[in-house]
Amino acid sequence: MKQFVNKSDFEIILVDNNSDDKTINEIAEDFSNTSNFSFRFIKTVKNIGFGNACNLAAESANGTYLCFLNPDTEIKSDVFSFILDKYKDPDLTKGIAGFNVAETGFVDYSAGYFPNLFFEALNIFSLGRVFEAFLVKVKSRLNKKDMINLDWVMGAAFFINRDLFIELNGFDSDYFLYFEEMDLCKRAKNSGAVVKYFPSVKVDHIGSAGSKKNYYFFTKMFYKGKLLFLNKHSKRHFLYIYQIFMFLHILTQILLWKILSFNNKSKSQGKISAFREVLSHLSSPQNLSNNPVQI
Repeated sequence: MKQFVNKSDFEIILVDNNSDDKTINEIAEDFSNTSNFSFRFIKTVKNIGFGNACNLAAESANGTYLCFLNPDTEIKSDVFSFILDKYKDPDLTKGIAGFNVAETGFVDYSAGYFPNLFFEALNIFSLGRVFEAFLVKVKSRLNKKDMINLDWVMGAAFFINRDLFIELNGFDSDYFLYFEEMDLCKRAKNSGAVVKYFPSVKVDHIGSAGSKKNYYFFTKMFYKGKLLFLNKHSKRHFLYIYQIFMFLHILTQILLWKILSFNNKSKSQGKISAFREVLSHLSSPQNLSNNPVQI
């Protein structure tokens, strides 16, 4: 990444969110030894969640634009100059710009649409997100411009005006992991800003290795994030319907993972425990613990 930000008007802020990564100090030292751009290293004493860590970095940022990148992303081309040039476009004067980080085959999970009754009904059988990702792929192929209008973009890699981020008070601290970027995009669009997706701008995203280990925690955090979003941004009568759909979806998931338990018992146990905990908090997701340890 350094080769593409080797300019004095760039600054890099690295947040170590209380990780156990032994290489983090080496990475920080490597960036510190580069004098062409400003570098700051922030280390938290505990894991404060994705959004809060990003807010912490943004507080010390001075630039006109903020680019958030997950540590498991890899930059292979100068996406920074490309997107910054696009911010000169009247269509993107105030808004959020997302990268292609999760395209595969006939679907694209890099961006999408806000939850609606159609997608959530399909999602009873876990088909809603797949169909949504298929629609994103089709829209990307049919659109002749290099940027398209969507509702949200993935938080692993995206740009936002710093003034807009401040106006929105950053990421909502109620989210610990998952759906905080969708919430940010929702509030941005409500304020009159735009959300643009650039399917041609690719950033490699490895994905969290941790999610392959602690199935209980990451499953619980995913559904907590989704329920928080639905609670915050849905009208009451729609919320009740969403909760019914979610209830049915989780029941099908529990049944599925009971069937699959013979193949991976620990994964099934972790997911089923998370699903049961989520079921008991469908109407009060804020009470779901962020504790990664299964009780």
